[in-house]
Amino acid sequence: MRFSLLLVVLVFSFPVSSNADTYQWTDNQGVVNFTDNPDNVPKKYRAKIKVTPSVDSSQGTQNSGTAETSVDPHKKSEVTATSPAAPVGPKLYGGHDEGWWKSRYSSLRGELKSIQDNLPAKRDDLEQLRRKLTLYTYSRNRIAYQEKLAEIQRDEDRIKALNGQLANLDTEATSAGVPFDWRR
Repeated sequence: MRFSLLLVVLVFSFPVSSNADTYQWTDNQGVVNFTDNPDNVPKKYRAKIKVTPSVDSSQGTQNSGTAETSVDPHKKSEVTATSPAAPVGPKLYGGHDEGWWKSRYSSLRGELKSIQDNLPAKRDDLEQLRRKLTLYTYSRNRIAYQEKLAEIQRDEDRIKALNGQLANLDTEATSAGVPFDWRR
């Protein structure tokens, strides 16, 4: 039983390698397309295919560039020019894209503004409850006053926490090099 478990762990612990080049072309509308099968490239675009070799096909050496080729993609490609690989997806800062950064800032600032906007009305209510408690010493007035006071304290604590989260997010954004217009 132990041997078979060890065998399963060993088999799944080794990475599976594939030997697939990536073929890139741009169509008439400017859309960049990718495939791992050169037969999927339309014939009129085969003259300007950019081939990105896989790690395994380059005999164990890593090649981060792409090679432009003007030859038949069914044959091994002849490299005519090498250029650095263009970013394929959206630019990531700290592992997150523009939408994530903007939504994170927006949600924190939105919650902070909502709490800050409601706080003056709650303080006014507290003042009215304090006056009522001074005039009428009923227990329900004392309870209402204490509850409102606790609610205001929770809001003030949440404001401090949100300001801390915004400061931490700003520090993280600065270290990741996030553009300033994403932080609004």
